[in-house]
Amino acid sequence: MLDGAERRDLCGAGHIRVFPDSCELYVQGHRTGVIMVLLDAHVRVTRRTGNGEVWLAFRGPGDVIGEMSLVDDRPHSATVAAVGGGRALVLSHEAFDAVARRHDGLHRALLRVVSQRLRCADDERSVGDESVLLRVARLLDQTRRDAGPAGVVPVRFQHEMAELLGVSRASVVRALSKLRAGGIVSTRHGRVTVLDPVRLGRLLPGERQSA
Repeated sequence: MLDGAERRDLCGAGHIRVFPDSCELYVQGHRTGVIMVLLDAHVRVTRRTGNGEVWLAFRGPGDVIGEMSLVDDRPHSATVAAVGGGRALVLSHEAFDAVARRHDGLHRALLRVVSQRLRCADDERSVGDESVLLRVARLLDQTRRDAGPAGVVPVRFQHEMAELLGVSRASVVRALSKLRAGGIVSTRHGRVTVLDPVRLGRLLPGERQSA
């Protein structure tokens, strides 16, 4: 969403953080005063409730995390933990605001991210029993996009998918079986290959609405 100048200034205002597997980047109810852009990492977003831990989302390379606390200046509403090690660009709220005062595009991009995530949350609440299938489809679609034009085949081991999505491995296997039966993916040696990216995208609520 950013042009070259916006990206350079944003990177120049922050620092790179390297973190290990399972590291908690944000903890529900705590304040950090920073916003992050994931560079080559995947994370799980969860929330504690009276019934235990609830899976909310996964995020990957290029995604912004911690954006809600930047917008409303409140403690983080969820815990964000790394799945595998990785790196993130870290900016204090003050540093982000300073760059945004020079580049209006930053605020517009942030508002688009918040809006898209609110829409996705509404969509996922409406899918009921098929939420695991939707999560798997969204993960595969994002991984395919993250790989770039040449990355037609996203790869993810099934146990890693389960950990990332906050569901059981059996649930992931069932979802992949449905996708495989529909000719959308193939699975071999624990690796997943997307055979039909267009049909995969059409499973996602946003794609159905825009079709």
